[in-house]
Amino acid sequence: MSAVDFVAGCLGGCAGLIVGHPFDTIKVHMQTQDPKNPKYRGAFHCLKSLMAKESFRGLYRGMSSPMVGVSAINAIVFGVYGNVQRVSSNPDSYMSHFLAGSVAGFAQSIICSPMELAKTQLQLQTHKLGAAKFNGPTQCLSYVYQCEGVRGMFRGLGCTAARDVPGFASYFVSYEFLMRLKNEPGILYTLFAGGTAGAFSWMFTIPIDVVKSRLQADGMSGERKMYDGMVDCFRKSYQTEGSAFLTRGLSSTLLRAFPMNAVCFLVVSETLKYWQNHNTHSTKTTVKQTKQINAAHDHWDWEHKRRIMQGFLHFGAAFSDAICTSEIMEVAHDWYDNNKIYFSNNQISFNTNYEKYLES
Repeated sequence: MSAVDFVAGCLGGCAGLIVGHPFDTIKVHMQTQDPKNPKYRGAFHCLKSLMAKESFRGLYRGMSSPMVGVSAINAIVFGVYGNVQRVSSNPDSYMSHFLAGSVAGFAQSIICSPMELAKTQLQLQTHKLGAAKFNGPTQCLSYVYQCEGVRGMFRGLGCTAARDVPGFASYFVSYEFLMRLKNEPGILYTLFAGGTAGAFSWMFTIPIDVVKSRLQADGMSGERKMYDGMVDCFRKSYQTEGSAFLTRGLSSTLLRAFPMNAVCFLVVSETLKYWQNHNTHSTKTTVKQTKQINAAHDHWDWEHKRRIMQGFLHFGAAFSDAICTSEIMEVAHDWYDNNKIYFSNNQISFNTNYEKYLES
């Protein structure tokens, strides 16, 4: 089943990304704008501004980066989660789902960090520079590597892990809790449970996500860096904006999280369900074919025994015709022509009429 978890996660992640990326673009613009001179009054105003300036292209800017990595990221998340949860001592307990989600979040953060670095800089480059500097994520990461080395490519890794470990733990536990409330959850309820689980997990991780976005946007395209690290970014942001910065971009994040995770969980659920049904059908077909083979073998065995008996009776009839009396000949013909012999459980039995014939 492990391979199916990876495939299901890949398909679900791609579907969720297509739905949720425009909201992610709005979130990044809201989180990284100048707090002293904000460009957008809110998420809806940011959406209107991006649409007016760049149309849908602006909303989907930077999607190639997460799309390239989303297969690996979501395959790791759902693959690691499914396997860790199943090998635990009590797979159905909430603690197993919590631990499996935590391990999955930590594992995927290693791949997710450079992908989100490229995505963030691609989303912001036109906004900050007035003209696009990078044509795609590969060029962006190559530029970062030339300037800062491997360490620069993994800028924000600590924040990403600190966000994803509790985020995915609450993500899977809340989804499991909601799904257990229904005996037979349908498509609409699965969408609701997945969307709610996604929104719920982001409510606790949005502060660290703000810090991550600012660290990854810091020093963009050779600009002077403002932060020395995660703690310094948190301290300076709090001094400048107060506690309000902790929830910056929350509305756009929740708007993105619900449809994105609703579609993601639905695709994952339906993929796993399809595989289970297909596997069950294949098993049933195999059983049916096995029964047919056994029946054919039994039929061949019966035919083989019947032919031997017929040959024996033919031989007995011919022998009696040569050396025996006419009474013995009649008995042989009765055995063969009137089917007085029956087989049951590999043993020979005689019918009642023939037994009476012998008695007479």
